[in-house]
Amino acid sequence: MKQIQPLQIWDSGVTKTAEYLQVTGINDNYDNSATNYWQLFTKVVDSDGVDSAGEQVAQGNLTISGQDYINWGDQPAMNINAWIYNWVANQINVVII
Repeated sequence: MKQIQPLQIWDSGVTKTAEYLQVTGINDNYDNSATNYWQLFTKVVDSDGVDSAGEQVAQGNLTISGQDYINWGDQPAMNINAWIYNWVANQINVVII
């Protein structure tokens, strides 16, 4: 999960602030495309002052293919997750901080 610049989301008639992005791979044909499920969450702070993800306020699926899929696969193992998080963030117009 990655923290993002706060983003106002209209959710069921209420404006909420998304502050976390979660990306989960849900399908990869290991050839030329993969689908990633993304979610945006609010932030909650517990009684000890520790921040964590709260309520889900937006979600969707994104399919990566073509040159983007090739570029993702060309990443060193230590960068592959960061690369796909950045790709998803760019697609849904959020900024990872």
